[in-house]
Amino acid sequence: MQEEIISSVMDGKDTVALLPTGGGKSLCFQIPVMAMEGIGVVISPLVALMNDQVKSLQERGIKAMSITGGISIDELRTALDNAIYGNYKFIYLSPERLQQEMVQNAIRHMNVNLIAVDEAHCISQWGNDFRPAYKNIHLLRELHPLIPIIALTATATPEVLQDTIIQLQMELPGVYKQSFVRENLSYQVCFENDKLYRMQQLLKSNTESAIVYVRSRSAAVETANELNSLGISSTYFHGGISKNDKQTRLANWKSNKVKTMVATNAFGMGIDHPTVRYVIHTQLPESLESYFQEAGRAGRDGAYAVAVILFNEYDKLLVRKQFVDSLASAKDLKKLYRTLNNYFQIPYGEGEFTEHNFSFTEFCQTYQLNTLRTYNGLNALDRLGVLQLSQEFGRKSKLQFLVSSEVLLQYFSKDPAISVIGKTILRLYSGIFDTPTFINLELVASKSGQSIKRIIETLKLFERDQLLELTLYETDATLSFLVPREDDKTINIIAKEVTNLNEKKASQVASVLNYVENSNDCKSVQLVRYFGETEVPPCGICSVCASQDTKATKKEVKLIADAILHLLEEQELNSREISERLTFTEAKIVHVLQLLLDAEKIRRNSKNQFYRNK
Repeated sequence: MQEEIISSVMDGKDTVALLPTGGGKSLCFQIPVMAMEGIGVVISPLVALMNDQVKSLQERGIKAMSITGGISIDELRTALDNAIYGNYKFIYLSPERLQQEMVQNAIRHMNVNLIAVDEAHCISQWGNDFRPAYKNIHLLRELHPLIPIIALTATATPEVLQDTIIQLQMELPGVYKQSFVRENLSYQVCFENDKLYRMQQLLKSNTESAIVYVRSRSAAVETANELNSLGISSTYFHGGISKNDKQTRLANWKSNKVKTMVATNAFGMGIDHPTVRYVIHTQLPESLESYFQEAGRAGRDGAYAVAVILFNEYDKLLVRKQFVDSLASAKDLKKLYRTLNNYFQIPYGEGEFTEHNFSFTEFCQTYQLNTLRTYNGLNALDRLGVLQLSQEFGRKSKLQFLVSSEVLLQYFSKDPAISVIGKTILRLYSGIFDTPTFINLELVASKSGQSIKRIIETLKLFERDQLLELTLYETDATLSFLVPREDDKTINIIAKEVTNLNEKKASQVASVLNYVENSNDCKSVQLVRYFGETEVPPCGICSVCASQDTKATKKEVKLIADAILHLLEEQELNSREISERLTFTEAKIVHVLQLLLDAEKIRRNSKNQFYRNK
């Protein structure tokens, strides 16, 4: 649908593009921007995707820049001046950057020809990946009211689509929705208690890339180590590893030096790697939106690929506990909001637009709060406009030693406590002499047995004595109150929305459970039906289709197998063409095809056709 979408944009119309993962969304806004005079403003929540697209454009001689976090005001001012006066064609921004008045003023003076909003479902409060900063993207419409907007996404239910159009203030947009069906992708759901064994069976003969999704950082490390011990080349990826490690591991995986990436959901967004043959989820996802996007990273080259969920009864309990039972009710939010105000000593009727350094761990420990429910509560208050939790939530201090290890060890000998802290940091972070390295103060405290306060004092001492270069965050977030303190009255205003959002999350989890438990309907049909697509035939290759009506006798299996092999002597055929040439039921043919694949008597090519393995 790229041509229709591009034509709509070129005609100056607001446009919505719903294309599945790998559907070529970026060209739908890049081509119109290149064809018209002026600069395109692209809003994206994904730093990795922004950087990849900017690099790709620059390699083609196209002037593009991305403005993300971590730059000074002077650097930001210079970049914006370049965008205005330097004949740039693209400026990529995070939604958080757009909130800055300096950025808005610069955009007002740019000759903007198109506004593109990537991952546009994030603007909807009903979307799975809601980001509060997306709510203010309509500012661009106010800055350039005559410029068309294109909204792009791969995962939007009809409800999310309608909300997105309203939130972006789009005027009679052209909506172009490609089918969500992925004909080359076999969706499989397996009830499995021994998940490691099942992964070994799936991956042992895989010669291309695979992704294994796990829920936690520790599970990523543990699973990668277990797969390596079984001879399956693996590495792990999560939000806690350094930027250099992320780049190295991603490069090794994309170049096929390492076959399998074991990752949390921090991995994959904006990463275009076409030859992923398997995406395996070892735990249930929180929603079908997130699952569809993650599963869709398999088979982007159009060749046969498999997306598998491995689950058991405990996983069903766990997904409810993590994503439904831990939600904060209106009553919970009243208590949390009152506690926050007391913690920061905000008088009644005051506090609006005040900003405070905030240590989440210290706050929870002080009031003995449940961390998961508190975290969900803070996000709910952020989402509903009561407060703003900084995007640096969970940020880490960064340091680099400037002297040799010999000089350091001699310095450490002055004080046993200093020595313990210093040596703990050296043990935990091996590359800390070569490059600025993020460190986790809580981890250092845990390993050294010293308080965070003492560790901070020691790091400041090291900095004073010019032993290291330090960027220190004494708290892990910044919290801003957006309304004056009125305790229960503040929450009563949003109580109905809180209930609606919690019901939506419960509904999303229920949809996941229904998906894994429904063994009657084609898995592909179940998924696309969730996104509003109803007139779709069964795929023929998912775990349901391959198991229905397959009670063939041994004699039948041999007859069907012989007939298939005979057909494939002459030419390569797909499953539908084979079914048309034989008199057996389609389900039995699909079943025998799978048996022949497992026995390596046949193989499948990039066009999803079968051929004999001679």
